[in-house]
Amino acid sequence: MALPLNVALATAAGLPASVGLISGVVAGVVGGLLSGSRFQVTGPEAALLPLAAAIVAAHGAAGLAIATVLAGAMQVALGLVRAGRFARLIPRPVVMGFTVGIGLLLLNTQLPRLFAVEDTHANAVALVMQRTWGGHVGWLGVAAGALTALAMVTLPRLHKRIPAVLVGLTIGTVLMVWLGTGYDAVGALPRSLPTPTLPSFEDVHLASLLPAALGLALLASLGSLLATSSLDALTGARTHSDLDQDLMGQGLANIAAGLFGGFPVMGAIVRASASIQAGARTRAASVMHALWLFVAMALLAPLVARIPIAALTAILLVVGVRLLNLEGLVAMWNQSKSTLSVVVVTALGIAVFNVFAGIGAGLALASLLYVRRHGALRLEVQRVTDASQLQRGLHVQAPEAPNAPEALDLLVARVDGPILFINHLKLYDLVDGPPWAKLVVIDLSRVSLVDAAGVATLQYLAEFLAVRNAHLALVKVPPQLEAALEPIAQHLLEARMHGSLEGALLGAGLLPPAPLEEPVVHPAQIAANSAQIAANSAHP
Repeated sequence: MALPLNVALATAAGLPASVGLISGVVAGVVGGLLSGSRFQVTGPEAALLPLAAAIVAAHGAAGLAIATVLAGAMQVALGLVRAGRFARLIPRPVVMGFTVGIGLLLLNTQLPRLFAVEDTHANAVALVMQRTWGGHVGWLGVAAGALTALAMVTLPRLHKRIPAVLVGLTIGTVLMVWLGTGYDAVGALPRSLPTPTLPSFEDVHLASLLPAALGLALLASLGSLLATSSLDALTGARTHSDLDQDLMGQGLANIAAGLFGGFPVMGAIVRASASIQAGARTRAASVMHALWLFVAMALLAPLVARIPIAALTAILLVVGVRLLNLEGLVAMWNQSKSTLSVVVVTALGIAVFNVFAGIGAGLALASLLYVRRHGALRLEVQRVTDASQLQRGLHVQAPEAPNAPEALDLLVARVDGPILFINHLKLYDLVDGPPWAKLVVIDLSRVSLVDAAGVATLQYLAEFLAVRNAHLALVKVPPQLEAALEPIAQHLLEARMHGSLEGALLGAGLLPPAPLEEPVVHPAQIAANSAQIAANSAHP
């Protein structure tokens, strides 16, 4: 599986086919030994192709080697500061959108290679239509690619152990060799590994390359961590893989690949899952995968050199279609359209703009949907106009006294849910007047969180009422919110927060203070006091 894919990715990025094989060998050994997961397989991956191709186009092969080394060093630094644990916080719809977006990118970049290899940067749909109607399609290459793809799709249904990719690649190559003349092929391959050297910085603009290296580091780290987490779920591991160690292992693998002038690498979920299905139990499987690649390069170079580019392109197209996960998208459509929207936004952002724009848009939408679902703000509002309503509706023990006020102007609101930037405007309903109540009491006992926008809104309500000779009172404030709300206490009733509704009403003068109880003296105590007084008089 890795042999044709490594070659396909290297040639698609504008590099010699040998670069893909060398990367698979060197990084496969380093990553297999040092990864945080004993099942992880390290090598060139389709997710890295768009960014790697862009770096080659802008800075050449030397620029990609430098960016790969820099990205590896950044990954090691991320592992040392224990940044790997944050990967588990990424929502699953964003992860799915990431894979779908990479699939769309593969389809858009590889269809031109199948129909017109010399025009690899054209829009896929426009190019196919133009070449088809213009009659300039290399139909023999299309046929070879179609046979390769057909073998990849159908042979696993016959038997899972059939190496469908290699069989399809052989069929496509035989067709082109038998019928084709002068077709685009992989070309000559080295039979040994080159000597590791530091990349040359000559003619490379490092300042403009650094952002690309950072993007490569983040993309490779994200993909590897998501792959490792998926492997834990796939194998049912009792203990989670060490994601920080995985970052450092993948970083060292990228440094090694860059020193050999190779393609950037990451943890590959497709190859790792295939390895597990074949019986992998230890790191030896990952290391052996790399060693078998070296054997193929050393002994089968003349055969690999004759593989047609069209057949390799077909492999990437099949990978792209599988990454779309159409069955999963249909199931998600039936289960939750809002979740599907996160997948679609992430995928389209990656396909239209870039990986980071897509992931950022997906995270933003997922956050908004989460807040909307779990951060809804509910208000229970009651307008009180007479004292009898206090006992009946608010469960406050209003003392019965001749001077208890009969006419009240009170608005009581119980807030349920967090007060956040996305819902704080709902609180403005409490001062939707005139007439405005003389006292607005907000019960915060069911509020778990108040952000800066919520605090600012509560302060505005207090100042709004103060201008109209009214007051805002906050009651039953949870302990975790007291520090956040303390700065607005000066604007509240009595410049403080109250522990109960009754306390706020007493502070506002809407309830009379409880009368002092006269002390009750027992008759026996009266007699004892009288006897003591008489004794004191007899003996002055």
